[in-house]
Amino acid sequence: MAAEQRQIEWGTAEIDDGTLTVQLAGASSKSWKARFENVLALLDTPHSGWGEVSLTKKAIKVSGVQQGNEAELRHFLESAVLQANTDTAPDAPPPHDEEDEEPDADEQMAQTFRSFAAEHQHR
Repeated sequence: MAAEQRQIEWGTAEIDDGTLTVQLAGASSKSWKARFENVLALLDTPHSGWGEVSLTKKAIKVSGVQQGNEAELRHFLESAVLQANTDTAPDAPPPHDEEDEEPDADEQMAQTFRSFAAEHQHR
């Protein structure tokens, strides 16, 4: 269910001596944490704009964040969270036909984009 999926709460972002800490909403699980870490390993290439990404039960921490890399880092973290959510989501019942499948995917994507707008308004 969407309510159980993890999301980055960008409004909680704090930087302390170049280390970003941002809270996660949603239920934590060992399988989600393992998948998130696997996705990070797959996506991980040396970044000049930030250092190590680590995960706690309630937050993501990124060391060595350098000014000017905020948008790229956000995209990187959002991509990892989205992939971990997708890979650990409970299996949905099969759709009745192909027409039922597309609106669900479209609606999910629309909600994701709407959430970016809501975050932007709270800045």
